[in-house]
Amino acid sequence: MTPAAAIALPRVIGHRGAAAVAPENTLAGLRAARDAGARWVEFDVRLSADGAAVLAHDPTLERIAGRKARIGRLTAAALAAHAVPSLDDALALCAALGLGANVEMKYCGRRSPALARAVAAAIRRAGAPPPVLVSSFRPSLLLALRVAAPAIPRGLLMSRLRPGWRGRLRAVRPAALVCGARRLTAPDCAALKATGLPLAVYTVNDPNLARRLWLWGVDAVITDDPGRLVGADRDG
Repeated sequence: MTPAAAIALPRVIGHRGAAAVAPENTLAGLRAARDAGARWVEFDVRLSADGAAVLAHDPTLERIAGRKARIGRLTAAALAAHAVPSLDDALALCAALGLGANVEMKYCGRRSPALARAVAAAIRRAGAPPPVLVSSFRPSLLLALRVAAPAIPRGLLMSRLRPGWRGRLRAVRPAALVCGARRLTAPDCAALKATGLPLAVYTVNDPNLARRLWLWGVDAVITDDPGRLVGADRDG
Protein backbone atom coordinates (compact mmCIF):
# COMPACT_ATOMS: atom_id res chain seq x y z
CA MET A 1 0.00 0.00 0.00
CA THR A 2 1.72 3.17 -1.19
CA PRO A 3 0.43 6.45 0.32
CA ALA A 4 0.37 9.71 -1.59
CA ALA A 5 3.10 11.15 0.60
CA ALA A 6 4.42 10.71 4.11
CA ILE A 7 2.65 12.71 6.78
CA ALA A 8 3.48 13.26 10.45
CA LEU A 9 0.60 14.15 12.76
CA PRO A 10 0.89 15.96 16.10
CA ARG A 11 -0.69 14.68 19.32
CA VAL A 12 -3.50 17.28 19.27
CA ILE A 13 -5.45 18.73 16.32
CA GLY A 14 -8.05 21.47 16.78
CA HIS A 15 -11.51 20.44 15.50
CA ARG A 16 -13.07 22.96 13.10
CA GLY A 17 -10.41 25.30 14.44
CA ALA A 18 -11.20 25.34 18.15
CA ALA A 19 -14.96 24.84 18.10
CA ALA A 20 -15.40 24.92 21.89
CA VAL A 21 -13.99 28.42 22.24
CA ALA A 22 -14.44 30.16 18.86
CA PRO A 23 -16.87 30.03 15.92
CA GLU A 24 -16.27 26.86 13.95
CA ASN A 25 -14.54 26.87 10.57
CA THR A 26 -13.55 30.53 10.82
CA LEU A 27 -10.25 32.38 10.72
CA ALA A 28 -10.87 33.37 14.33
CA GLY A 29 -11.16 29.69 15.19
CA LEU A 30 -7.81 28.94 13.56
CA ARG A 31 -6.19 31.70 15.60
CA ALA A 32 -7.83 30.41 18.79
CA ALA A 33 -6.47 26.92 18.15
CA ARG A 34 -2.96 28.26 17.71
CA ASP A 35 -3.29 30.40 20.85
CA ALA A 36 -4.31 27.23 22.74
CA GLY A 37 -1.12 25.50 21.67
CA ALA A 38 -2.38 23.36 18.78
CA ARG A 39 0.08 22.68 15.97
CA TRP A 40 -2.57 21.50 13.51
CA VAL A 41 -6.20 22.33 12.84
CA GLU A 42 -9.01 20.42 11.14
CA PHE A 43 -11.73 22.18 9.15
CA ASP A 44 -14.42 21.32 6.61
CA VAL A 45 -14.76 22.54 3.04
CA ARG A 46 -17.65 22.74 0.59
CA LEU A 47 -18.04 24.29 -2.85
CA SER A 48 -19.51 27.77 -3.34
CA ALA A 49 -21.78 28.70 -6.25
CA ASP A 50 -18.81 30.14 -8.13
CA GLY A 51 -16.61 27.08 -7.64
CA ALA A 52 -14.46 28.10 -4.68
CA ALA A 53 -13.63 25.81 -1.77
CA VAL A 54 -14.97 27.49 1.39
CA LEU A 55 -14.95 26.50 5.05
CA ALA A 56 -18.32 25.04 6.06
CA HIS A 57 -19.54 21.84 7.67
CA ASP A 58 -23.29 22.04 6.99
CA PRO A 59 -24.87 22.40 3.54
CA THR A 60 -26.71 25.57 4.68
CA LEU A 61 -26.00 28.67 6.74
CA GLU A 62 -28.87 27.95 9.13
CA ARG A 63 -26.91 26.73 12.15
CA ILE A 64 -24.06 29.25 11.95
CA ALA A 65 -25.87 32.33 10.61
CA GLY A 66 -29.60 31.71 11.04
CA ARG A 67 -30.23 31.58 7.28
CA LYS A 68 -31.53 28.62 5.30
CA ALA A 69 -29.53 29.59 2.22
CA ARG A 70 -27.44 26.76 0.81
CA ILE A 71 -23.67 27.13 0.71
CA GLY A 72 -23.58 25.86 -2.86
CA ARG A 73 -25.95 28.58 -4.06
CA LEU A 74 -23.96 31.52 -2.69
CA THR A 75 -20.77 33.00 -4.07
CA ALA A 76 -17.57 33.00 -2.08
CA ALA A 77 -17.91 36.78 -1.65
CA ALA A 78 -21.46 36.44 -0.27
CA LEU A 79 -20.32 33.70 2.11
CA ALA A 80 -17.41 35.82 3.32
CA ALA A 81 -19.96 38.37 4.53
CA HIS A 82 -21.16 35.64 6.93
CA ALA A 83 -17.62 34.89 8.18
CA VAL A 84 -17.27 31.85 5.92
CA PRO A 85 -13.68 32.08 4.67
CA SER A 86 -12.22 30.62 1.51
CA LEU A 87 -9.76 27.76 1.63
CA ASP A 88 -7.19 30.13 0.11
CA ASP A 89 -7.52 32.48 3.08
CA ALA A 90 -7.46 29.62 5.58
CA LEU A 91 -4.30 28.11 4.12
CA ALA A 92 -2.63 31.52 4.04
CA LEU A 93 -3.44 32.04 7.72
CA CYS A 94 -2.29 28.53 8.64
CA ALA A 95 1.03 29.23 6.93
CA ALA A 96 1.37 32.53 8.79
CA LEU A 97 0.56 30.87 12.13
CA GLY A 98 2.70 27.79 11.53
CA LEU A 99 -0.31 25.45 11.61
CA GLY A 100 -0.73 22.21 9.72
CA ALA A 101 -4.16 21.65 8.18
CA ASN A 102 -6.45 18.63 7.97
CA VAL A 103 -8.92 19.67 5.26
CA GLU A 104 -12.09 17.56 5.27
CA MET A 105 -13.95 17.55 1.97
CA LYS A 106 -17.73 17.29 2.45
CA TYR A 107 -19.84 15.42 -0.08
CA CYS A 108 -21.45 17.82 -2.56
CA GLY A 109 -23.36 15.40 -4.79
CA ARG A 110 -22.54 15.73 -8.46
CA ARG A 111 -20.28 18.70 -7.68
CA SER A 112 -17.98 16.61 -5.49
CA PRO A 113 -15.31 16.08 -8.17
CA ALA A 114 -15.27 19.85 -8.71
CA LEU A 115 -14.68 20.31 -4.97
CA ALA A 116 -11.69 17.96 -5.12
CA ARG A 117 -10.27 19.97 -8.02
CA ALA A 118 -10.89 23.26 -6.19
CA VAL A 119 -9.10 21.97 -3.09
CA ALA A 120 -6.13 20.83 -5.18
CA ALA A 121 -6.01 24.21 -6.93
CA ALA A 122 -6.10 26.12 -3.64
CA ILE A 123 -3.23 24.06 -2.26
CA ARG A 124 -1.24 24.67 -5.43
CA ARG A 125 -1.95 28.41 -5.23
CA ALA A 126 -0.64 28.46 -1.67
CA GLY A 127 2.84 27.93 -3.15
CA ALA A 128 4.58 26.68 -0.02
CA PRO A 129 1.49 25.58 1.93
CA PRO A 130 1.58 24.37 5.52
CA PRO A 131 1.68 20.60 6.07
CA VAL A 132 -1.68 19.43 4.76
CA LEU A 133 -3.81 16.29 4.84
CA VAL A 134 -7.00 16.22 2.77
CA SER A 135 -9.56 13.78 4.15
CA SER A 136 -13.07 12.57 3.40
CA PHE A 137 -15.56 9.87 4.34
CA ARG A 138 -16.19 9.39 0.62
CA PRO A 139 -13.61 7.29 -1.24
CA SER A 140 -14.92 8.79 -4.50
CA LEU A 141 -13.85 12.26 -3.36
CA LEU A 142 -10.40 11.01 -2.38
CA LEU A 143 -10.05 9.25 -5.72
CA ALA A 144 -11.00 12.49 -7.49
CA LEU A 145 -8.32 14.28 -5.47
CA ARG A 146 -5.79 11.60 -6.40
CA VAL A 147 -6.52 12.24 -10.06
CA ALA A 148 -6.29 16.02 -9.65
CA ALA A 149 -3.18 16.06 -7.44
CA PRO A 150 -1.68 12.65 -6.64
CA ALA A 151 1.07 14.08 -4.43
CA ILE A 152 -1.34 15.68 -1.90
CA PRO A 153 -1.60 13.40 1.16
CA ARG A 154 -5.06 11.88 1.53
CA GLY A 155 -6.79 10.79 4.74
CA LEU A 156 -9.53 8.17 4.81
CA LEU A 157 -12.25 9.05 7.33
CA MET A 158 -14.28 6.30 9.00
CA SER A 159 -16.93 6.67 11.71
CA ARG A 160 -16.00 3.13 12.82
CA LEU A 161 -14.46 -0.01 11.40
CA ARG A 162 -16.90 -1.71 9.06
CA PRO A 163 -16.53 -4.81 6.90
CA GLY A 164 -14.53 -3.99 3.80
CA TRP A 165 -12.47 -1.17 5.29
CA ARG A 166 -9.22 -2.70 4.08
CA GLY A 167 -10.60 -2.72 0.54
CA ARG A 168 -11.29 0.99 0.76
CA LEU A 169 -7.71 1.53 1.90
CA ARG A 170 -6.38 -0.35 -1.11
CA ALA A 171 -8.54 1.76 -3.43
CA VAL A 172 -7.74 5.15 -1.88
CA ARG A 173 -4.09 4.57 -0.91
CA PRO A 174 -4.26 7.13 1.91
CA ALA A 175 -1.39 8.69 3.80
CA ALA A 176 -3.32 8.58 7.11
CA LEU A 177 -6.45 7.18 8.71
CA VAL A 178 -9.02 9.18 10.69
CA CYS A 179 -11.54 7.25 12.78
CA GLY A 180 -14.37 8.09 15.17
CA ALA A 181 -13.64 7.61 18.87
CA ARG A 182 -17.12 6.60 19.99
CA ARG A 183 -16.92 2.86 19.18
CA LEU A 184 -13.18 2.49 18.86
CA THR A 185 -11.56 -0.38 20.77
CA ALA A 186 -7.97 -1.30 21.49
CA PRO A 187 -8.11 -4.16 18.94
CA ASP A 188 -9.48 -1.69 16.37
CA CYS A 189 -6.51 0.59 17.01
CA ALA A 190 -4.13 -2.34 16.67
CA ALA A 191 -5.68 -3.29 13.32
CA LEU A 192 -5.53 0.28 12.04
CA LYS A 193 -1.96 0.79 13.21
CA ALA A 194 -0.94 -2.49 11.58
CA THR A 195 -1.44 -0.76 8.22
CA GLY A 196 1.65 1.33 8.99
CA LEU A 197 -0.32 4.56 8.56
CA PRO A 198 -0.66 7.40 11.08
CA LEU A 199 -3.97 7.27 12.95
CA ALA A 200 -6.04 10.27 14.10
CA VAL A 201 -9.26 9.93 16.13
CA TYR A 202 -12.19 12.36 16.46
CA THR A 203 -13.80 14.07 18.43
CA VAL A 204 -12.04 13.75 21.78
CA ASN A 205 -12.62 16.37 24.48
CA ASP A 206 -11.86 14.32 27.62
CA PRO A 207 -8.16 14.28 28.63
CA ASN A 208 -8.55 10.82 30.20
CA LEU A 209 -9.96 9.40 26.97
CA ALA A 210 -7.16 11.08 25.02
CA ARG A 211 -4.55 9.45 27.28
CA ARG A 212 -6.15 6.04 26.80
CA LEU A 213 -6.18 6.47 23.03
CA TRP A 214 -2.53 7.51 22.98
CA LEU A 215 -1.69 4.42 25.03
CA TRP A 216 -3.50 2.33 22.41
CA GLY A 217 -1.21 3.77 19.75
CA VAL A 218 -3.31 6.62 18.36
CA ASP A 219 -1.06 9.29 16.89
CA ALA A 220 -3.42 12.30 17.06
CA VAL A 221 -6.68 13.26 18.73
CA ILE A 222 -8.96 15.83 17.11
CA THR A 223 -10.61 18.01 19.74
CA ASP A 224 -12.99 20.96 20.06
CA ASP A 225 -10.89 22.31 22.94
CA PRO A 226 -7.19 21.91 22.17
CA GLY A 227 -6.25 23.92 25.26
CA ARG A 228 -7.56 21.06 27.46
CA LEU A 229 -5.56 18.37 25.70
CA VAL A 230 -2.27 20.00 24.78
CA GLY A 231 0.19 18.49 27.24
CA ALA A 232 -2.35 15.99 28.63
CA ASP A 233 -0.05 13.13 27.64
CA ARG A 234 2.54 14.55 30.07
CA ASP A 235 0.12 15.21 32.95
CA GLY A 236 -0.14 11.58 33.97
